Amino acid sequence: MSASHVHYRPEIDGLRSLAVLPVILFHAGFPLFSGGFVGVDVFFVISGYLITSIILAEMAKGEFSLVRFYERRARRILPALFVMMLVCLPLAWMWLDPLDLKAFSKSLAAVPMFSSNVLFWRESGYFDAAAEMKPLLHTWTLAVEEQYYVLFPLLLMATWRLGQRWIVTLLAVIALASLALAQRGAQAESAAAFYLLHARAWELLMGSFIAFYFAGRPRIAAPAALAQSGSLAGVALIGYGVLSFDHATPFPGLNALVPTVGAALVILYANPTNLVGRLLASRPLVAVGLISYSAYLWHQPLFAFARNNTLLPPAPTTMLGLSALSLLVAWLSWRFVEQPFRDRQAFTRPQVFRYGALASGLFVALGTAGFLNNGFSQRFNVDPQLMSAFNDPQIRDACDVNYDGKGWGIDFCFFGAAQQHGRPDVAVFGDSHSEALLPAFDEAGKKLGKSIAHIGIGGCPPLLGVDVAVGNYEPGVCASLAKREYDYVKNNQIKKVVLVSRWTLYTDGDYDQQRMSGYFLVDPASQERSREASRAVFRTALDNTIDAYRALGAEVYIVAQVPQQRINPKTLYYRLAREADESEAQKQKTIDELSVSYREHLRLQQYTRGVFETDSAQQRIRLVSLDAAFCQGQTCLIGDGGSWYKDQDHLSARGVELVVGEIAGIVGR
Repeated sequence: MSASHVHYRPEIDGLRSLAVLPVILFHAGFPLFSGGFVGVDVFFVISGYLITSIILAEMAKGEFSLVRFYERRARRILPALFVMMLVCLPLAWMWLDPLDLKAFSKSLAAVPMFSSNVLFWRESGYFDAAAEMKPLLHTWTLAVEEQYYVLFPLLLMATWRLGQRWIVTLLAVIALASLALAQRGAQAESAAAFYLLHARAWELLMGSFIAFYFAGRPRIAAPAALAQSGSLAGVALIGYGVLSFDHATPFPGLNALVPTVGAALVILYANPTNLVGRLLASRPLVAVGLISYSAYLWHQPLFAFARNNTLLPPAPTTMLGLSALSLLVAWLSWRFVEQPFRDRQAFTRPQVFRYGALASGLFVALGTAGFLNNGFSQRFNVDPQLMSAFNDPQIRDACDVNYDGKGWGIDFCFFGAAQQHGRPDVAVFGDSHSEALLPAFDEAGKKLGKSIAHIGIGGCPPLLGVDVAVGNYEPGVCASLAKREYDYVKNNQIKKVVLVSRWTLYTDGDYDQQRMSGYFLVDPASQERSREASRAVFRTALDNTIDAYRALGAEVYIVAQVPQQRINPKTLYYRLAREADESEAQKQKTIDELSVSYREHLRLQQYTRGVFETDSAQQRIRLVSLDAAFCQGQTCLIGDGGSWYKDQDHLSARGVELVVGEIAGIVGR
């Protein structure tokens, strides 16, 4: 039985439009659609339902063929995907800096092998490039689906003789296990749970269960009242997820039941006799649904390249225009790519497999070349010394030879002058911002004859008794490290403690977005993860930390966070290197214009600065601001003749040189 013999339901195409439009508007950055990412989960349910319906219909007639099944998948997925990737090539060459082109090249090779979800999982982390800048990031969902459809038909074929009851029971066990893994991963904000099949399979299986429910029996319409209320509830659940969820929502897991159950209710109960069925079967929604695959394919590259090309976030009107453009390009892709390749008269099975293999090989080869050539850095006439500012500091390397990266075993490291009396004069504690400042502490200590002890790991604030929601390490690592810091000061009778951190990471997230909500501080009693809750925990923990060190007789210094820039400086300097016809004065003007304003810098740090200034006024701490080194007039510069930043918030070695005087004021006081 061919796919064409499966009963066509226009309301399913309408449901596709309810899935793809929120995804597009979410990726465009419109706050109203903060949970638009749940459209992907709706797609998974739809896919599970439709594909399983086809498989079951064919298996019931003894006509199922793996070769024919994969031919249909190839015709459906590959042509539009490969055309999109082909168009991305020149744009990536023109607009991506070497590091980003190298990352793009890896994804270019991974996509044809349907392993990009594994790649993006492995790449995820604190210092990873922003998701919205990756042109092929969205292909992770295709990888999940295709991995599912490699295994699922084989499982059905192996168990078909057991009968549907046993098959459904087995699949239910798998689905429950998958949901449990998804929930566990969601609580830990695990990238593996987000990207990998083991935590997403249950969503596809939910659609498969509906196909089993409808299989082998005539589709008898549910009672009108039940169908009406069930389908309305389904749309309401999807809408709730789209409008109420955001970056801080633990996901996937139990929260993913909201959109997936919503999609299932619509599939089960929407029909031509009720409101939802008629609405979803309307021509506009069906039209969007028909091109939804191509719309999904094209929106992310359009958005990502626009963001890469403009440096600053494009205006909302620009993103709205690109959203509309993605639908236009999607129609062209559907009409001139998808439709022809589905025509078996135009392209035979051997041709589909042959062209697919050739294109896959081409993209794997191009991706491998881009990766091995480090993003073809020769495209840019860049001064190597200028770009050396973006290298990671190596100052702690000698101390971290045996560090396993898990957070527990990191040790103290010593800088400045040799220790007198067997103990250091100053203790510097903090996250990666403290490590960035170590060259200044080292230089100041040597000049002033002071010894300095340091310990700290990225994403852990030096505050007693708290842990971050998820962060970079296992639960308890940050709290344990802060306790070790306190014990070290107590045991060595250190009289000067300096706390350095990216403070707003723990109180505000990443700028005004909660994309970094995994670094919020968590009250063990409530486990609430929100800006307000994190600020309350921060205030209490800071008070307790200050009081604890003061009780030991130590003077507490707090280094306020340096200005955080709006754009990635490395991308900016690569971009300037392409502008060969511009004078140095013109390039510096561009740097000045793209640097964060002093007003915006203060707005971002309003809460933490206010807390620190209150403690300083009460003479509980000494507050050290580094603003004067970077802020001139109304602008806090990215650099002058070279970057003062390694990335948007960490100082480079060149930037640290500007604050040696301020750091010496701490060390020598």
